[in-house]
Amino acid sequence: MTSPKRCSDLVGLLADYVERQLPTAIHQDLEQHLAECPRCVAQLKTYESTLSLLHSIRDEDLPKELRCKLKAFVDKHCGN
Repeated sequence: MTSPKRCSDLVGLLADYVERQLPTAIHQDLEQHLAECPRCVAQLKTYESTLSLLHSIRDEDLPKELRCKLKAFVDKHCGN
């Protein structure tokens, strides 16, 4: 995998970046890019905030119909 060269390349790597699952060279390239790009830092912070919010929601907080739709979506698109 090549290192990200454009801001649009960052979006597809956010999950792996946050979970520290990227190869070292790509992680370092992203760190360097983030040090120079406030727009991508804002995108990363938004992503991290979204993850934090999602982790705070309990199953019972969601209406049953929404829980079923989300489960069906995850099962279909995540291979579960």
